[in-house]
Amino acid sequence: MPTTFSPVIPARERRIPGFTALRYVDLDALGVAGSPVAVLDDFRVSGLPFSPHPHAGFAAVTYVFEDSDGALRSRASSGADLTVRPGGIVWTHAGSGVVHEEVPAVVGRELHGVQLFVNLSARNKLSEPIVLHLDASDVPEWRDERGDRIRVVVGSYDGTSSPLVPVEPFTLLDVELRREATFVLPSGHNAVVYVRAGSLTVGADGHSVRVDAGHAVALRGSGARVGLEAVQAAQALVLAGPEINEPRVDAGPFIMNDRSQAESAIRRYQSGAMGHLEPAPRPE
Repeated sequence: MPTTFSPVIPARERRIPGFTALRYVDLDALGVAGSPVAVLDDFRVSGLPFSPHPHAGFAAVTYVFEDSDGALRSRASSGADLTVRPGGIVWTHAGSGVVHEEVPAVVGRELHGVQLFVNLSARNKLSEPIVLHLDASDVPEWRDERGDRIRVVVGSYDGTSSPLVPVEPFTLLDVELRREATFVLPSGHNAVVYVRAGSLTVGADGHSVRVDAGHAVALRGSGARVGLEAVQAAQALVLAGPEINEPRVDAGPFIMNDRSQAESAIRRYQSGAMGHLEPAPRPE
């Protein structure tokens, strides 16, 4: 079967106190919600919008864009306390459950990044929580003579592999495109291409679509090579992983396979089994 394309959709604006801007991609409209990406938010924040909160059943991922003015402080009840500077990433594999908090490292300096919720398959819903991260200097890059540049944040690209290896396979490419690049989308994998700036065409198996800044498209793989070609110099994210064809129940901060699992996660949190995290000190 050929690679299938979703409609191209615009990211939508959402107003949340503490955020200077937030654009989210409606993954239901793309037809790939939770398979494996469950949330895709392009955010700018300078305040402290959220107190510590729990997660279970997925990985909460924050990638700080290189153009961010500020850094991220990411803390978890497992003991992790990280400062993630522009170009870095933190991958909080919540598994059976963890409490975490993420705030600008310096209040008042705008933090710009993308937050992803990456769903876990049933076999890993109750796995041990772990926190993985990479500093910007540890993210490998692929370049060509035409000025195209791809930061291989997670996964691999054309022989270049990230040292961050999550529990389940995933690819996160930060693409700066002047001309063109290609990647293989294996059969049974889904990809989301989100264009942050500029414009490009996405094509495979004789079909192509134009994706402008602030828009996204999803593809279901057939093992074909997907082409990205810049219409205007473009910045884009490519997010890809195996399709998860399992029941999904969203219960606030938990993504489980059925209601009883979700209720069990709620009990684990309320009993303290996910640990405890005091809020980061607020400025006077």
